Amino acid sequence: MGSGSAPAEISSPENAGDPEEAPADPRILFRRAAASGGGPVIAPGWRERGARARAARPTPRQRLAAAHRWTSRQLGELRDHSPTRAELAELIARRPSARDIADTARRHRLLLGGLALTLLLATGDATAGILVTEQPPAPGIAHRVAVAYPLQMSTPVPSVRRYLDAIENGEQLREQAVVAAAARTTLERAKAEAAAVTAGQAQPWINSLPAPEGGVIPPGAIPPGLGGYVLPAPGTFTSGFGGRWGTFHAGIDIAGPIGSPIYAVAAGTVIDAGPASGFGLWVRIRHDDGTISVYGHMYDFFVSVGERVPAGMQIARMGNRGDSTGPHLHFEIIMDGRHVDPQRWLALHGLSYG
Repeated sequence: MGSGSAPAEISSPENAGDPEEAPADPRILFRRAAASGGGPVIAPGWRERGARARAARPTPRQRLAAAHRWTSRQLGELRDHSPTRAELAELIARRPSARDIADTARRHRLLLGGLALTLLLATGDATAGILVTEQPPAPGIAHRVAVAYPLQMSTPVPSVRRYLDAIENGEQLREQAVVAAAARTTLERAKAEAAAVTAGQAQPWINSLPAPEGGVIPPGAIPPGLGGYVLPAPGTFTSGFGGRWGTFHAGIDIAGPIGSPIYAVAAGTVIDAGPASGFGLWVRIRHDDGTISVYGHMYDFFVSVGERVPAGMQIARMGNRGDSTGPHLHFEIIMDGRHVDPQRWLALHGLSYG
C-alpha cells in the first residue's frame, strides 16, 4: 500500500453478507486494526448510512406542515368540546339561590371580612393616614407615612449655651480689666496726693462738689454741719427696703442713666471692690463708725481695696450688671452685721430722695 493511496476497506467472512452492520466481535476489529498497520479503522458502509440519515431528517417545509396539522387537530378538539349556544343559555339562566349565597358566605367569612376591612381602610386613607404614597406633596399639604422615619436632613437647633459662656467669659475679662484700671487709678491718685502734700498744695477729691447756695443738696455735695454725709447717686428712687417679688430686698434702688456718678456716702476704707454674685460689680466701704455701705450693679469703679476715701468722692459709675432689670444703683447699709433701711439711715443724716 503506497503512501498516496487511500486506505482500502477490509472485509472478512463475518460481515461479508451484511456490509452495512459494523462487526460486533472484538477479535474481528483487532484483526482489521492489525491488517491496516494500527491506523484508524473505518466501518464499511459509512457513506450510505450518512446519506440515509440526512434523507430521513425533515426539511423546514415538512416541519411547518406538521405544525399546521397539529394546530388544526387541536382546534378541532376545542370545537368538539366547546359548549353550544343552548348550553350557554342554560348556564346563564341558572342562578344561585339565597341559601347557596348564605352557605358560600359562611364558608368564606374570613376572606370576606378581610376584603371589607381593606375597602374600609382604602376609603378612609385620607383620615387614617397609614398607607404609603409616592406622590409628591402639594404646597401646604402634609402626607402621612406608614412608618415614622427619623429626619434624614435636619438643621440642628443651635445651642445658646456657647453664646452664654462667651458672654460670661467676656464679662470676666472686663471685670478683670476694671479691677486693674481701678488699681492704676488708685496708684496715680496716691502719687498726686503725695506730690500735693510735698508741695504744700491742697488736692481736691475727684468730682467732690461743694454745698451750693439755696439749700438744695445734690448727690456728692457735703451739706454743712451734718458730719460729712452725702447722697450716694443722682437719680430716681424706684424700689425700697423690705419684701419684694416674694423675696427680701435688702437695700434701695436709685435709677439713672448708665455712667451716672456714684459717691461714697461718708468717709471710710474700701473693703471690697470687684465682681460679686448678683451684683455684677460692687464696692463696699467700712466707715469710721463701723457702718458698711454697699454699692452694686456698677458699670465700673475707681477705687481699690484698702484705699481711704472721703465723703462725696466719686467711687464708681452706674451700670446694669448682675441681676438687674435696668441701669440703677443698689445701695445697702449694714450696721452691727444686720441690714437696715437705707432711707431711714439717710434721713437720720438729713438726706433723702424726696
